[in-house]
Amino acid sequence: MPNPYAMSELGLIVYSGTVTSTQELARELLQTPPVLVRAVVAEHQTAGRGRFGNRWYDSPGESLLMTLLVPLHPAELPQAAELAFVLALATADALREQAALEVQFKWSNDVLVAGRKLAGILIETAHDARGAPWALAGVGVNLLQRDFPQEIRERATSVLLETGVALPIEPLAQAILRYTDRWMQVWRQEGLPAVLQSWRPRDTTAGQRYRLPSGETGIAQGVSDTGELVLEVDGTLRTASSAE
Repeated sequence: MPNPYAMSELGLIVYSGTVTSTQELARELLQTPPVLVRAVVAEHQTAGRGRFGNRWYDSPGESLLMTLLVPLHPAELPQAAELAFVLALATADALREQAALEVQFKWSNDVLVAGRKLAGILIETAHDARGAPWALAGVGVNLLQRDFPQEIRERATSVLLETGVALPIEPLAQAILRYTDRWMQVWRQEGLPAVLQSWRPRDTTAGQRYRLPSGETGIAQGVSDTGELVLEVDGTLRTASSAE
Protein backbone atom coordinates (compact mmCIF):
# COMPACT_ATOMS: atom_id res chain seq x y z
CA MET A 1 0.00 0.00 0.00
CA PRO A 2 1.28 3.54 -0.71
CA ASN A 3 2.44 5.85 2.04
CA PRO A 4 -0.73 6.44 4.10
CA TYR A 5 -0.10 10.19 4.10
CA ALA A 6 1.30 11.15 0.70
CA MET A 7 1.73 14.79 -0.26
CA SER A 8 0.82 15.39 -3.88
CA GLU A 9 1.58 18.59 -5.76
CA LEU A 10 -1.99 19.68 -4.98
CA GLY A 11 -2.32 18.61 -1.37
CA LEU A 12 -2.46 15.69 1.02
CA ILE A 13 -3.80 12.32 -0.13
CA VAL A 14 -4.80 9.89 2.63
CA TYR A 15 -4.43 6.21 1.70
CA SER A 16 -6.32 3.67 3.78
CA GLY A 17 -6.89 -0.08 3.82
CA THR A 18 -10.48 -1.19 4.34
CA VAL A 19 -13.13 1.48 4.97
CA THR A 20 -16.90 1.59 4.98
CA SER A 21 -16.68 3.98 2.03
CA THR A 22 -14.32 6.74 0.98
CA GLN A 23 -17.29 9.12 0.91
CA GLU A 24 -17.95 8.52 4.60
CA LEU A 25 -14.26 8.81 5.51
CA ALA A 26 -14.08 12.12 3.65
CA ARG A 27 -17.21 13.32 5.43
CA GLU A 28 -15.58 12.52 8.79
CA LEU A 29 -12.37 14.34 7.88
CA LEU A 30 -14.35 17.50 7.18
CA GLN A 31 -15.22 17.71 10.87
CA THR A 32 -11.59 18.17 11.97
CA PRO A 33 -10.38 21.63 10.93
CA PRO A 34 -8.30 22.74 9.25
CA VAL A 35 -9.11 20.45 6.32
CA LEU A 36 -5.78 19.81 4.61
CA VAL A 37 -6.72 16.60 2.82
CA ARG A 38 -7.43 16.79 -0.92
CA ALA A 39 -8.38 13.14 -1.43
CA VAL A 40 -8.88 9.83 0.35
CA VAL A 41 -8.09 6.49 -1.29
CA ALA A 42 -8.93 3.02 0.02
CA GLU A 43 -7.97 -0.51 -0.97
CA HIS A 44 -11.44 -1.87 -0.19
CA GLN A 45 -14.90 -0.63 0.76
CA THR A 46 -17.33 -2.71 2.79
CA ALA A 47 -20.29 -0.51 1.87
CA GLY A 48 -19.28 1.26 -1.32
CA ARG A 49 -22.19 2.77 -3.22
CA GLY A 50 -23.08 4.62 -6.37
CA ARG A 51 -26.04 6.84 -7.18
CA PHE A 52 -29.41 5.85 -5.70
CA GLY A 53 -27.56 3.71 -3.16
CA ASN A 54 -26.58 1.11 -5.75
CA ARG A 55 -23.84 -1.19 -4.50
CA TRP A 56 -20.29 -0.75 -5.81
CA TYR A 57 -18.53 -4.10 -6.14
CA ASP A 58 -14.80 -4.32 -5.44
CA SER A 59 -12.23 -6.85 -4.33
CA PRO A 60 -9.39 -5.66 -2.07
CA GLY A 61 -6.62 -3.96 -4.01
CA GLU A 62 -8.23 -4.35 -7.44
CA SER A 63 -9.85 -0.92 -7.80
CA LEU A 64 -9.07 2.74 -7.36
CA LEU A 65 -11.57 3.85 -4.71
CA MET A 66 -11.19 7.59 -4.22
CA THR A 67 -13.05 10.63 -2.94
CA LEU A 68 -11.82 14.13 -3.68
CA LEU A 69 -12.62 16.88 -1.18
CA VAL A 70 -13.48 19.98 -3.20
CA PRO A 71 -14.07 23.27 -1.36
CA LEU A 72 -17.01 25.20 -2.81
CA HIS A 73 -18.09 28.80 -2.73
CA PRO A 74 -21.62 28.98 -1.26
CA ALA A 75 -22.90 30.20 -4.64
CA GLU A 76 -21.52 27.03 -6.28
CA LEU A 77 -23.42 24.65 -4.00
CA PRO A 78 -26.60 24.48 -6.15
CA GLN A 79 -24.47 23.49 -9.16
CA ALA A 80 -22.40 20.85 -7.37
CA ALA A 81 -23.95 18.02 -9.42
CA GLU A 82 -22.19 19.48 -12.47
CA LEU A 83 -18.92 18.20 -11.03
CA ALA A 84 -19.87 14.74 -12.34
CA PHE A 85 -18.91 16.04 -15.79
CA VAL A 86 -15.69 17.56 -14.43
CA LEU A 87 -14.66 14.32 -12.74
CA ALA A 88 -15.56 12.24 -15.80
CA LEU A 89 -13.23 14.31 -17.97
CA ALA A 90 -10.48 14.19 -15.35
CA THR A 91 -10.81 10.40 -15.14
CA ALA A 92 -10.71 10.08 -18.92
CA ASP A 93 -7.59 12.24 -19.18
CA ALA A 94 -5.88 10.30 -16.41
CA LEU A 95 -6.67 6.93 -18.01
CA ARG A 96 -5.37 8.13 -21.35
CA GLU A 97 -2.15 9.31 -19.69
CA GLN A 98 -1.59 6.31 -17.44
CA ALA A 99 -2.95 3.42 -19.54
CA ALA A 100 -3.36 4.76 -23.09
CA LEU A 101 -7.04 3.88 -22.70
CA GLU A 102 -9.84 5.83 -24.39
CA VAL A 103 -13.23 5.85 -22.67
CA GLN A 104 -16.77 7.04 -23.27
CA PHE A 105 -19.40 8.53 -20.98
CA LYS A 106 -23.02 7.80 -20.17
CA TRP A 107 -25.15 10.30 -18.27
CA SER A 108 -24.76 10.98 -15.53
CA ASN A 109 -22.00 9.06 -13.82
CA ASP A 110 -20.72 6.16 -15.94
CA VAL A 111 -17.32 5.85 -17.62
CA LEU A 112 -17.41 3.11 -20.25
CA VAL A 113 -15.27 1.11 -22.64
CA ALA A 114 -17.22 -0.43 -25.53
CA GLY A 115 -20.44 -0.15 -23.54
CA ARG A 116 -19.08 -1.81 -20.40
CA LYS A 117 -18.69 0.11 -17.16
CA LEU A 118 -15.10 0.82 -16.19
CA ALA A 119 -15.68 3.55 -13.62
CA GLY A 120 -18.45 5.26 -11.72
CA ILE A 121 -18.77 8.72 -10.21
CA LEU A 122 -20.72 9.95 -7.19
CA ILE A 123 -21.07 13.63 -6.26
CA GLU A 124 -22.35 14.51 -2.81
CA THR A 125 -22.14 17.68 -0.74
CA ALA A 126 -21.33 18.29 2.91
CA HIS A 127 -20.35 21.08 5.28
CA ASP A 128 -17.24 21.18 7.40
CA ALA A 129 -17.12 21.94 11.11
CA ARG A 130 -17.12 25.66 10.35
CA GLY A 131 -20.16 25.43 8.08
CA ALA A 132 -18.31 25.85 4.79
CA PRO A 133 -19.66 23.82 1.83
CA TRP A 134 -17.68 21.06 0.12
CA ALA A 135 -18.25 18.61 -2.69
CA LEU A 136 -17.32 15.00 -2.06
CA ALA A 137 -16.41 13.79 -5.54
CA GLY A 138 -16.15 10.02 -5.51
CA VAL A 139 -14.75 7.86 -8.28
CA GLY A 140 -14.29 4.12 -8.47
CA VAL A 141 -12.20 2.65 -11.29
CA ASN A 142 -11.92 -1.08 -11.99
CA LEU A 143 -8.20 -1.74 -12.40
CA LEU A 144 -7.08 -5.34 -11.90
CA GLN A 145 -10.26 -7.42 -12.10
CA ARG A 146 -10.17 -10.46 -14.36
CA ASP A 147 -13.77 -11.40 -13.56
CA PHE A 148 -16.87 -9.92 -11.95
CA PRO A 149 -19.92 -11.20 -10.04
CA GLN A 150 -22.44 -12.91 -12.30
CA GLU A 151 -24.99 -10.09 -12.02
CA ILE A 152 -22.62 -7.50 -13.56
CA ARG A 153 -20.27 -9.69 -15.60
CA GLU A 154 -21.74 -8.73 -18.97
CA ARG A 155 -21.68 -5.00 -18.30
CA ALA A 156 -18.43 -4.37 -16.40
CA THR A 157 -14.79 -4.26 -17.41
CA SER A 158 -11.39 -3.29 -16.01
CA VAL A 159 -8.22 -1.60 -17.17
CA LEU A 160 -6.45 -4.96 -17.06
CA LEU A 161 -9.08 -6.65 -19.23
CA GLU A 162 -9.04 -3.83 -21.77
CA THR A 163 -5.31 -3.18 -22.02
CA GLY A 164 -3.41 -5.97 -20.29
CA VAL A 165 -1.84 -3.27 -18.11
CA ALA A 166 -1.69 -3.79 -14.33
CA LEU A 167 -2.14 -0.11 -13.51
CA PRO A 168 -0.99 0.90 -9.99
CA ILE A 169 -3.42 2.83 -7.83
CA GLU A 170 -1.20 5.70 -6.69
CA PRO A 171 -0.18 7.24 -10.05
CA LEU A 172 -3.76 7.07 -11.30
CA ALA A 173 -5.01 8.78 -8.14
CA GLN A 174 -2.41 11.52 -8.54
CA ALA A 175 -3.35 11.99 -12.20
CA ILE A 176 -7.09 12.21 -11.49
CA LEU A 177 -6.44 14.81 -8.79
CA ARG A 178 -4.26 16.84 -11.16
CA TYR A 179 -6.73 16.74 -14.04
CA THR A 180 -9.66 17.49 -11.73
CA ASP A 181 -7.86 20.65 -10.68
CA ARG A 182 -7.51 21.66 -14.36
CA TRP A 183 -11.13 20.96 -15.23
CA MET A 184 -12.34 22.73 -12.09
CA GLN A 185 -10.60 25.84 -13.40
CA VAL A 186 -12.50 25.50 -16.69
CA TRP A 187 -15.79 25.00 -14.84
CA ARG A 188 -15.22 27.99 -12.59
CA GLN A 189 -13.93 30.34 -15.27
CA GLU A 190 -16.02 29.34 -18.30
CA GLY A 191 -18.97 27.44 -16.86
CA LEU A 192 -20.60 24.11 -17.58
CA PRO A 193 -21.03 24.70 -21.36
CA ALA A 194 -17.24 24.73 -21.77
CA VAL A 195 -16.98 21.46 -19.84
CA LEU A 196 -19.78 19.85 -21.87
CA GLN A 197 -18.05 20.86 -25.09
CA SER A 198 -15.31 18.38 -24.22
CA TRP A 199 -17.64 15.84 -22.58
CA ARG A 200 -20.11 15.48 -25.46
CA PRO A 201 -17.79 13.90 -28.06
CA ARG A 202 -17.50 10.90 -25.72
CA ASP A 203 -21.20 10.80 -24.82
CA THR A 204 -23.10 7.57 -25.51
CA THR A 205 -26.29 8.59 -23.69
CA ALA A 206 -28.56 9.03 -26.73
CA GLY A 207 -30.64 5.95 -27.41
CA GLN A 208 -30.32 4.54 -23.88
CA ARG A 209 -33.45 3.71 -21.88
CA TYR A 210 -33.85 5.45 -18.52
CA ARG A 211 -36.35 5.19 -15.69
CA LEU A 212 -37.57 8.31 -13.91
CA PRO A 213 -38.26 8.41 -10.15
CA SER A 214 -41.97 8.38 -11.07
CA GLY A 215 -41.51 4.97 -12.67
CA GLU A 216 -41.97 6.25 -16.22
CA THR A 217 -39.41 5.17 -18.79
CA GLY A 218 -38.13 6.87 -21.91
CA ILE A 219 -35.39 6.97 -24.49
CA ALA A 220 -32.56 9.45 -24.00
CA GLN A 221 -32.07 12.07 -26.67
CA GLY A 222 -28.94 13.58 -25.15
CA VAL A 223 -27.86 15.99 -22.43
CA SER A 224 -28.99 19.61 -22.17
CA ASP A 225 -26.70 22.62 -21.82
CA THR A 226 -27.54 22.64 -18.11
CA GLY A 227 -26.43 19.03 -17.69
CA GLU A 228 -29.89 17.49 -17.48
CA LEU A 229 -30.97 14.35 -19.28
CA VAL A 230 -33.21 14.98 -22.31
CA LEU A 231 -35.68 12.11 -22.46
CA GLU A 232 -38.52 11.20 -24.81
CA VAL A 233 -41.41 9.82 -22.77
CA ASP A 234 -44.55 8.79 -24.66
CA GLY A 235 -43.66 11.07 -27.55
CA THR A 236 -42.92 14.11 -25.37
CA LEU A 237 -39.47 15.55 -24.69
CA ARG A 238 -38.70 16.07 -21.03
CA THR A 239 -35.64 16.98 -19.01
CA ALA A 240 -34.64 15.19 -15.84
CA SER A 241 -31.96 15.71 -13.23
CA SER A 242 -32.53 12.25 -11.75
CA ALA A 243 -32.99 8.98 -13.67
CA GLU A 244 -31.35 5.59 -13.97
